[in-house]
Amino acid sequence: MAAWPFTRKRANETKEHPNGAAFMLGAGTSWGRKDNAEQYIREGYQLNVIVYRAITEITKAATSIRYELYNASGEAVERHLVLDLLRRPTPVMTWDNWLTEMLVNRMLMGEMATVAANEGIPAEIWPLNPMHVTVKPGRGGVPSAYVHDVNNRKVEFPVDPITGDSNVLFLKTYNPDNYWRGQSPLMAAALAGDTHNAGMRWNYSLLKNSARPSGLVRFKGGYPSGEVIQRMREYFKARMQGPDNAGEIPMLSEDAEWVALSQSARDMDFLNTMQETAKYVASALGVPLPLIDNDASTFNNLEQAKERLYTDTVLPILGELIAGLNNWLLPRFGEGLELRLDLDTIPALEGLRERMFQRAVLAYDKGVLTLEEARVLMGYQPQAEGSFKPIPGNPFDLPADDVKALIYGMGDVETKA
Repeated sequence: MAAWPFTRKRANETKEHPNGAAFMLGAGTSWGRKDNAEQYIREGYQLNVIVYRAITEITKAATSIRYELYNASGEAVERHLVLDLLRRPTPVMTWDNWLTEMLVNRMLMGEMATVAANEGIPAEIWPLNPMHVTVKPGRGGVPSAYVHDVNNRKVEFPVDPITGDSNVLFLKTYNPDNYWRGQSPLMAAALAGDTHNAGMRWNYSLLKNSARPSGLVRFKGGYPSGEVIQRMREYFKARMQGPDNAGEIPMLSEDAEWVALSQSARDMDFLNTMQETAKYVASALGVPLPLIDNDASTFNNLEQAKERLYTDTVLPILGELIAGLNNWLLPRFGEGLELRLDLDTIPALEGLRERMFQRAVLAYDKGVLTLEEARVLMGYQPQAEGSFKPIPGNPFDLPADDVKALIYGMGDVETKA
């Protein structure tokens, strides 16, 4: 009998954080990625305008969505202890603050983490920076513990090996390179993001140095020796290449002359490259470009972009978090409780709701759906018993015997008004 792959004892009980860091080196060197999550924060969220704007669009959209609490009978609950907790997860945070911090961590590191302040019904739930959380591998694919290490203070939160219960909720994206940690969306966008950063620094250096263009070196006394050429190449690599040296003025001997190749700084700009890399970064984070680049937006595609932001990115990510809270937090307050997103509070989905409404009406009119099925498709609650009013001509709203007669040709059927 084959052994379960996670039952084997591992030599190392701790894992390095898989989220790498990428950076653009100077001209003449290759691109590389370091295994350092702090680089995603500095080079991405703090220094790259596209990354910051995309993540801000996601968090603003997510905090605009309201949630509702339902009991085991499917009825909405207006007042409850869990609602009080979510309105103020910590003494210094509202739900919007708490959610924003969780989602920013999710977009930067592919992970979200929060901890309950006490056993049983928690009085507070604090968001944790996943960069400070170590996952201790355990048997059966369940972590043995989560260790929070910050400011030289370590706190270990054990995990039940059977149920997976813990005071820490740790959610992650799938990472094929590391089972225990999530993969940052910025890992796929790192090269594009670094190209964008390098282009910004290059253009800034050009402007700072009067936007002087590149050129060539002309020797007056004929072609020099190989040694002179080599020394000149090393000089230009050290003093002229790279974004920090853009636009520098070369200092040459009397036998050499600097000749500019162009007098237009336009030949040196990175406009097209910047636009392309912005597309790649926004695409990796799941934000349509019209929401970031005003030049790429019109009234029509802006509305479509807002709808896609919710349907393709915000709702799936927020759904992960709500599902995690339903499994981890709500059982502490009792059985049968469930958090649901109130999609009717999203103005950007009005067009989607209108199309769904028209589709349900058409399906009912053609006899494909019953009235109750159409109401559910529209998002309405089923009608109370006795208030049902069928529309003439819809065979699904006829009594069962009349439906059989209509389908099998057993006789004429008179529809009810």
